[in-house]
Amino acid sequence: MSANSAEAVTAATYVPDVNPRPMLDRKPRLFAIGDETLIVRVRESARAKTARIIVGPRRPLEVIVPRGTSDAKVDEFLEEKRGWVVCKVMAARAIAARPPQLGLEQPGVVWLAGEKLLIERREGLAVAARRDGAVAVGGGNQEAAAALVRWYRREARQRIVEVAEREARRLGLNFRSVAIRDQRTRWGSCSRAGNLSFSWRLMVAPPEVLEYVVVHELCHLREPRHSKPFWRLLEAARPGWQEQARWLREHGQELHGYDPATALRA
Repeated sequence: MSANSAEAVTAATYVPDVNPRPMLDRKPRLFAIGDETLIVRVRESARAKTARIIVGPRRPLEVIVPRGTSDAKVDEFLEEKRGWVVCKVMAARAIAARPPQLGLEQPGVVWLAGEKLLIERREGLAVAARRDGAVAVGGGNQEAAAALVRWYRREARQRIVEVAEREARRLGLNFRSVAIRDQRTRWGSCSRAGNLSFSWRLMVAPPEVLEYVVVHELCHLREPRHSKPFWRLLEAARPGWQEQARWLREHGQELHGYDPATALRA
């Protein structure tokens, strides 16, 4: 990516983060689009070599810059990419305004691997577990909602570790560990030490989408950056990956907004 490049990152886009590190927040900048003035979040990254722009539904316009970049350079970069930014902001707003398509807001059910499972309320401790094609959960609504998230995390760890181990053997790669988190702007990450991290929300998506994200991160073990060799490696490892990436672009916003507590509504 050149010093003047820009990257569109939406909440519905798969955003790998290789060796994520803390960033320093800077004073926000202002950016006018017609009669509207947007507040632009600015963050400095010790690892960034170039500036990049992040645009996403229901999130502020953001610029990530190398340490020491002046405010004047930030403003200059935004102005240079004005046409691109306006286009991406409008597209992000269209995604945010789009009505739900997956039906994740339905009460009485949770979603696993793209399929619905009925919720069964039971007496006792706030623990969730699969039983006869349903998910049984105890406790009051607040405790039961937390139990469902813990259940998703357990399911994610089991499934993702299984896929990662299988695909790593197939590709001749080795990873160090797998962590399950609740990222809201990315689906997975890969550190230079070989530690992988994934969002539990991938368990809501179809299995092939989860597998794509896992393979994508495994490929970063060999090619840390999104270079041409990386995309060639991904294509060889996962032919047709573009279809799964397209699904995430289309529906990722809903996955990030999914709340298992919805299942507990009457």
